[in-house]
Amino acid sequence: MGSGLRVLGSQILCKGPKFYVLREELELPGGKGTKQRDSVMHPGAAVFAPQLADGRLVLVRQYRYAMKAQVLEFPAGTLDSNEDPLACAQREIQEEVGLRAEEWLPLGTSIPAPGICNEVQHFYLARNLSDSRLAGDEDEDIEVVKMSVREVEAALTAGEIQDGKTMALFLRARLRGLL
Repeated sequence: MGSGLRVLGSQILCKGPKFYVLREELELPGGKGTKQRDSVMHPGAAVFAPQLADGRLVLVRQYRYAMKAQVLEFPAGTLDSNEDPLACAQREIQEEVGLRAEEWLPLGTSIPAPGICNEVQHFYLARNLSDSRLAGDEDEDIEVVKMSVREVEAALTAGEIQDGKTMALFLRARLRGLL
């Protein structure tokens, strides 16, 4: 480990279908004692901003159980085991918004909660869209929302968009001059 910490042991505290919580016993640098660290181990996600030919962006409004609220966000999906992030995005765009994209511009990655979780989010701008639907997850109740870039900016300013991955992807695309 680059930090000088040495792992003495580890155990899985809780395991769910998408992620697990890992507790590690660490030896401090120079043998100055030990400490425990708990981390959420997550397979990663693909997050994408579909852009229509007229420049509008496609977002989704969906109920997020952990927040007990409807959340307005760019579509995203958790990677399946060893799944390529782009393949995940190409599947999720069809499941969540009923579209297919011919052009995928990679916009890098983000680490949303590095203090507690190892999740890496892979960002894309999806263009040249056409209709194509795959069956989505049975527990997803998704409303597709189409917004201009100015409307997204206004929703961000007003606090109507609070989702971190949506803010980060929008900012990355905007600063690169893609929106």
